[in-house]
Amino acid sequence: MAIIIANHKVKDFDAWKPYYDGDRKRRKQSGIKELKMGRKADDPNEVFFIWESNDPQKIIDMANNPELKELMQKSGVVGELSAIVLNEVK
Repeated sequence: MAIIIANHKVKDFDAWKPYYDGDRKRRKQSGIKELKMGRKADDPNEVFFIWESNDPQKIIDMANNPELKELMQKSGVVGELSAIVLNEVK
């Protein structure tokens, strides 16, 4: 099991959020289980995600999908998605 911590900035969180919610099916098909999503306390347009996955490669493939990149641009994502993949330790 892997834990993924990802973040990116958006121009306007309230305008971006419906795009994110509408893309839930793609995340599910990529094997993502969303554990948490939040906004940075001192910058509400910087969004953080904590996801869980059995196959982190599927998430990498999803992140490199040109359709997703187009959706991110349309939704107002500023800059690149940053992600850290952690292997779960028991």
